[in-house]
Amino acid sequence: MPTLYSNVVILECAEPAGLERLLAAGLRRYVVRRLCDTAVVVDHLRLADVQKLLKRLGETPRVTAE
Repeated sequence: MPTLYSNVVILECAEPAGLERLLAAGLRRYVVRRLCDTAVVVDHLRLADVQKLLKRLGETPRVTAE
């Protein structure tokens, strides 16, 4: 039986090293589940905190609704 999730935030990096760097810099506390080497599910209720962390780290993520 398939599972359909709503209110999900996925953070994806181009390379595994980029994700590892973000996790080590504090992203880990917001991660709900790791999907693969380059992507994690982030707590959607903490999206503003994640965006602040990324900004502090000099990252400007592309944000998409789909």
